[in-house]
Amino acid sequence: MGSASRAVSCLCCPCKCLACGLLSCLCSILVSLAVVLGVVALILYFIFKPHMIAATVDSASLSQFALSASSTLSYDLNVTMTVRNPNTRVGLYYDDVQALALFSDQRFGYAPLDAFYQGTQASTQLSPGFRGTQLLQGDVTAAEFRQEQSAGNFAVDVDLNAKLRVKVWAFKVRGPKAKVTCKLSVPAPGAANASPFQPTVCKVWF
Repeated sequence: MGSASRAVSCLCCPCKCLACGLLSCLCSILVSLAVVLGVVALILYFIFKPHMIAATVDSASLSQFALSASSTLSYDLNVTMTVRNPNTRVGLYYDDVQALALFSDQRFGYAPLDAFYQGTQASTQLSPGFRGTQLLQGDVTAAEFRQEQSAGNFAVDVDLNAKLRVKVWAFKVRGPKAKVTCKLSVPAPGAANASPFQPTVCKVWF
């Protein structure tokens, strides 16, 4: 009875049956395409085995870091860091590279850096410098500054932001945005009780 009803329906409205057939065919094609793309992506992953970039701050020094009564920070911070591409089959382009310096979660320094390319398993040394003045907000920040100055070391964050492009053989594709966060303990200028700077491994986010 059901088959007879469908046959009658198709005889009465052949366009409806054609549309249903095309829709079913399109769905099958889309599902097959998704499966193929998934398999290809899985194969490429196991072939290239992409790894997250690595970054380390090798040195950091403050020749000036003073907070005025009006909460204006005068600073001169120099940093040397190494960024490494651990991949054996993937090259990386770094575009729109920016270095930021923060104290108590407030940005006080900004340094644009040149774009660069890293071949497989290559390392690049970067040397962002931050100098100038910046108004800091809040009494808590001023209290934290005085406390850390007395302790001999300042907790300073240095971030590195970049847009990545991935090179696989002769092909270049847009990659994710990378953010490198480095939490540093930098000796206060002229502090006799300061602990020497220790190389610091950074966290990388995508």
